[in-house]
Amino acid sequence: MPYTEQELLANEHYTALKARDEDVYNANINNVVKAFSDRGGEYWDSLRDSANVIQLYEKISDGTSHEDPNQILHVELYKRRYRTKVEAKDIFDRDFKEF
Repeated sequence: MPYTEQELLANEHYTALKARDEDVYNANINNVVKAFSDRGGEYWDSLRDSANVIQLYEKISDGTSHEDPNQILHVELYKRRYRTKVEAKDIFDRDFKEF
């Protein structure tokens, strides 16, 4: 029969395992961030490993994402710009003509 949440919190072995796993997880995050910055990654870039795969981490307590700027995927949008200045309008003959 599984333990209830209160029984797990009262169990010293479980709380020690949980604390150890949280420490290992947080140390892993810090190591990945350090390796990323050593490879030239900036703080505001998306966190990536050496194979350019995005690394996203969450808070263990509530499962939400970390609020660090490197935990956000940054995408540059390309917007096509058309020539609309007076000089460009003179290039095209926009008048309709009868054949």
